[in-house]
Amino acid sequence: MSDKPLSRLAAEAPTETAPTADEVAAYLRDHPAFFADREALLVNMRLPHGTSGSVSLVERQLVLLRDRNHTLRTRLNEMVRTARVNHRLFERTLDLTLSVMGTAGTAERLRRLEEGLASGFDLDAVAIHGIEQQGFAPDLHAALRVTPEAEAREVAGNLLRPGRIICGLLREPEHAFLFADAAPEVASAAVMPVEIPGGLLLLALGSSDPNHFSPDMGTLFIRFLGDATARLLQSDTPAAAVADAIGSA
Repeated sequence: MSDKPLSRLAAEAPTETAPTADEVAAYLRDHPAFFADREALLVNMRLPHGTSGSVSLVERQLVLLRDRNHTLRTRLNEMVRTARVNHRLFERTLDLTLSVMGTAGTAERLRRLEEGLASGFDLDAVAIHGIEQQGFAPDLHAALRVTPEAEAREVAGNLLRPGRIICGLLREPEHAFLFADAAPEVASAAVMPVEIPGGLLLLALGSSDPNHFSPDMGTLFIRFLGDATARLLQSDTPAAAVADAIGSA
């Protein structure tokens, strides 16, 4: 029999180190089915639940699933509302385009466009400008407020890039240039310059709501309106011009 003290034997015996909390968490992440055959563990595990004591892990998972379901329903409702808004916007855009198609003459088309935008799109200000570069035809001069390009660039040069739509807040000089007396009522705007013979057509839409137009909003309908208008002004056959615009949208 050994003459070593028992305490020394116990001290020399190998000991197992308990896993840390991080190691347990890592193991459970790597083995998500660990509790599949261990329902009793799930029932017996308790989690803190604010001031109301504790709940079982199963109960906690049900709460999390209900919260996630609520979040998903909220997102789905937002998507449905957005889809309805876009559908109404598409219908109004189509109606306005058809209305403009049914008119004859540059001045009448531009008047119909401006009136239709102001009355059917929840806008507080609408402005259509001609930015003259090489020279506009007499009918455009008669129908538009025309500004030479050099003069326009002094106050609104950032807005005169063809094909680029600006949405959101504008500088005060830009507001004044675009909307004149209605500028104080405009808190956010969408501006699209489109190329027409002799220069640019600047289509400006204004709202008193600062969140109505924002840099991250979609611009498909604004672009379609601008492109369709530009082609109507370039063509003597409105139907063909709009068909061409629809095909390229």
